[in-house]
Amino acid sequence: MLLRNLISRNKNLLELFKYIPDKLLNHNVNGISGNSKKIKEDYIFVAIKGEKFDGLDYIIEAQKNGAFLVISNKSENKDVISTNKISSRLIYTELLAAFYKKQPREIIGVTGTNGKTSTVEFCRQLWVQVGWKASSMGTLGIKIENVLNKSFIRSSKYNLTTFNPPDLYKELYSLENESISHLALEASSHGLDQFRLDGVKFSGAIFTNLSHDHLDYHKNIENYFNCKKRLFTEILQNNSAIAVNIDDVFGQRLVNEIKNKNHIIFTYGQSLDADIKINSIKQNNQSIDLVLEYRNQVYNSTIGMIGKFQAYNVVAAASICIALGVDPNLIFKSISYLKPARGRMEIISVTHNNSIVVIDYAHTPEALNYVLKSIKEIAKGKIITLFGCGGDRDKEKRKSMGELAREFSDLVIVTDDNPRTESPVNIRKDILEGCPNAEEVADRNKAINYAISKLQKNDFLLIAGKGHETSQTIGIETLPFDDYTVAKETIKNIEKVRETF
Repeated sequence: MLLRNLISRNKNLLELFKYIPDKLLNHNVNGISGNSKKIKEDYIFVAIKGEKFDGLDYIIEAQKNGAFLVISNKSENKDVISTNKISSRLIYTELLAAFYKKQPREIIGVTGTNGKTSTVEFCRQLWVQVGWKASSMGTLGIKIENVLNKSFIRSSKYNLTTFNPPDLYKELYSLENESISHLALEASSHGLDQFRLDGVKFSGAIFTNLSHDHLDYHKNIENYFNCKKRLFTEILQNNSAIAVNIDDVFGQRLVNEIKNKNHIIFTYGQSLDADIKINSIKQNNQSIDLVLEYRNQVYNSTIGMIGKFQAYNVVAAASICIALGVDPNLIFKSISYLKPARGRMEIISVTHNNSIVVIDYAHTPEALNYVLKSIKEIAKGKIITLFGCGGDRDKEKRKSMGELAREFSDLVIVTDDNPRTESPVNIRKDILEGCPNAEEVADRNKAINYAISKLQKNDFLLIAGKGHETSQTIGIETLPFDDYTVAKETIKNIEKVRETF
């Protein structure tokens, strides 16, 4: 593709290249990269400053590897085009989006602190039920349907909630080639702040909630909110569909700040002002009875999952579908068939003595609060909570998560999550400040075994923090580890022993 054709429909790119000679404009572009080692002949290299490396230091290497054009935020080198006041990350994203060109017809971005993974999965399932070929993209990788209408993860190689731009736009291109018409993707605050999503042609967005998380990166809640808000105020196309949790204080604020923009806004929640009202949520042992109201019509559904917070994720997905023009009667009927996402209040087992073991990704105070409150409503015996906190991440939340676990649990077991390069001892110490009477079992495998051994009739065990993850990072080493597999195997072994007596 010629450079002039690549930039022809983007005002930032046209402005950036308006003074460059025709010789460069007529140059064929074979690829774009921010990694000098991936540069090949006739590539564009965009020098980006990251946490560990500065692309400016790799310009010569990129040129040697075949870059015919180098772009940077600042440069005194005449062979480098300066972006001036425009972020080089934004230019990088827009170049990649223009290079790969094709994207699914309808793309919905889901942002918020909690519920993103479940909501994108529910969107995907609802779209499949109404007959569209759909996919979800985010923490769990890329999920689509095969020919037997069974979902599978096409790719889980990406370890970011919102993929890096080269992976993101390449995958969008591939999904469109596979005839995926509808895509729901997770829009993280990091992804929004780093302009990864600015080239996505969104037709809608969902705001789930906002609470304490990632403040090590954003510094304060206001910055955090403003990053989330970018999706609605700077990235969405005109006439987009928007669904907002109006029960959340930041959701209310968001609606007030975008209500005069040219969008279709649907609010949901228990508020009387909600467009889709949640009249009641009744938590049963392994299901939720849900009563919804839309345009004075009442809809009753039972969804096969636990956790009241899941009701909000379900209604969020339903809201965006209706905002996009799907028949409400069809949507409200379809939600009864939804299944939870991997590692989200996922029931591992109901044991012989009727104790329940679940895993959940809850790794923030708000998420843990939601989960434990839901469990408290249905638990007939003791509640055992097993969790840890990730290292090299927001330290402020550890004590409060310990306090929440202590408040709602009869027994708290503090173990290791992904300590990364931080001392696991110090992480557990921070948590134990909030629950000093908790038991401390460092090894997560042993902790899960121990927790399951403590289960008695009608008890409830929550294994929190890692959810769907299948590895554990200790130091700089990443080892295979899966809460689900460990717990399942432990229960199986206990049942075998029991059967011999």
